[in-house]
Amino acid sequence: MTKVLITGGGGDIARAIVAELETEGGYEVYAPGRDELDVTDWGSIEAVLRRFSPDVLVNNAGYVFSGSIKQADLFDIKKHLDVNLGGTFYCTALALRQNPNVSIVNIGSSAATKIHADWSEYCAAKAAVVMATKCWAEDGLYAVVVSPGRTKTKMRKELYPDEDESTLMLPKDFAKVVVKAIRRDYPSGSHVNVHKEDVEILLRGSCGIQSGKAGL
Repeated sequence: MTKVLITGGGGDIARAIVAELETEGGYEVYAPGRDELDVTDWGSIEAVLRRFSPDVLVNNAGYVFSGSIKQADLFDIKKHLDVNLGGTFYCTALALRQNPNVSIVNIGSSAATKIHADWSEYCAAKAAVVMATKCWAEDGLYAVVVSPGRTKTKMRKELYPDEDESTLMLPKDFAKVVVKAIRRDYPSGSHVNVHKEDVEILLRGSCGIQSGKAGL
């Protein structure tokens, strides 16, 4: 069975990925929450990897808090970068020590390529994850980043409590695309953008996929 470790296991997207993998079968899935796996703490990551060495690492843990850099709290800036970017690097590097052939599936965000005045830390961190993924592919790893657009999650509800949720992508639909990445259906280095209106097209073909080849 393919062993899949999903960080940020308490979130709606992680739970949807777990459910989709369980439906498919053939996977042993471990999705610890932040109380068990702190992606900013090397010791915490190592402890989890000693118990569960994955064939596929899904870097899903994320953090976002809306606010202008003009009034930013330095601790909040650090948390954005530590969780969204540092955690992705730490978990990947330590997982590779356990299994040099581990596949890396990074959960990005459409914010990596869109401007949000009050999300600068989050946007910058997710853009860096996209570039890191492309670099790792050039370095010989299987690495893909899958970026959700507006998705119906608890985190988004806190940011936009009055939003029309009927316009949002469901986590279970996004999870189906992530599972394709887990199966290595996309070329290494790919950046797969996923939105409510193109999920079905993505599941059938390659719409929304950016090449990871050098120079593109």
